[in-house]
Amino acid sequence: MKFRNLLLIVLLAVTFQLSAQQPTLLPQFTFYRLDGKAFSNADIKQGKKNLFILFDCTCEHCQRETKMLNASYAQFKDVNIYMITMDEAYIIPQFFDSYAKGLNSKPNVLILQDKKRMFIPTFLPKQYPSMYLYSSTGKLLMYQSGDGGIKKLAKVVGK
Repeated sequence: MKFRNLLLIVLLAVTFQLSAQQPTLLPQFTFYRLDGKAFSNADIKQGKKNLFILFDCTCEHCQRETKMLNASYAQFKDVNIYMITMDEAYIIPQFFDSYAKGLNSKPNVLILQDKKRMFIPTFLPKQYPSMYLYSSTGKLLMYQSGDGGIKKLAKVVGK
């Protein structure tokens, strides 16, 4: 009986550990453009790397990393950038005007809302901001979270 309980505990621990890892392939998702239209995997522009960034407008780390992304935009111009937030639509333009003026109007940057709160259980981020760089075929190339992620991602994007 003790062996069975121990085996169950080990199995649960392994299962929990595996489920806490970021997805190595781009998961299925549906987020929403600021105009309310749905955006899913089928809408991704093909042939480029894809950077997904979960951010919160009130998060200081997100503010710094978004500012850094805007400052180093030239390194990311050939990457599809999808910035996802659970914030209300009215605050999002204020965020970009304050911390990354013009970034949200770049041709390869799309701001999306996670209205159904599916990003966290689907992508399993550890903290804000969380950044996922996927290849054009949907394979995870790099995951970063918190401060300093944009600098580290810039090195991988150029490869």
